[in-house]
Amino acid sequence: MRELDEPVHVVGHRAEWATQGSTEAGRVAQALGLPAADIEHIGSTAVVGLVAKPTVDLMLGVVEYPAPSLQSALVELGYEALGEAGIPGRHYFRLRGSASFNVQLVLKGGSHWQHNLALREYLRRCPSARQRYAEAKQAALASGAKTLLSYSAAKAAVVAALLQEALVGNNGT
Repeated sequence: MRELDEPVHVVGHRAEWATQGSTEAGRVAQALGLPAADIEHIGSTAVVGLVAKPTVDLMLGVVEYPAPSLQSALVELGYEALGEAGIPGRHYFRLRGSASFNVQLVLKGGSHWQHNLALREYLRRCPSARQRYAEAKQAALASGAKTLLSYSAAKAAVVAALLQEALVGNNGT
């Protein structure tokens, strides 16, 4: 897991993340011969108004997991393959450069697919949930969690609570 760890910081929301996500999703879809609907912009960069690591997260849904040929194609596009990275049922890829991207390859319609979309939509529609998540991110960094693994662990309980709210249909009121 050491190869997965990297320094993290958060910044205020940037409008260009939506364009970067769309452009990269199009590039990946075209290169892999997939419909654009199989790639979703997820994570904090997909939520207007939420502080985020300046890395656009994309989720690639496949009908047959783990799709080794698609994994190879992502590597050919310049992505670093990091395997399941501690999360069974999800293959993780990253691309770092002037714009940075993560791709999660998951079973389309499976639990990872559903959970990521539910959390994104919940954070988009619920200002109080967005605020709680932003506070958890800032608290994680303030506690000294300055690398991906420690940062993720420090905010994991809040993410789990927000996901649970998203899955039970809490409308944020």
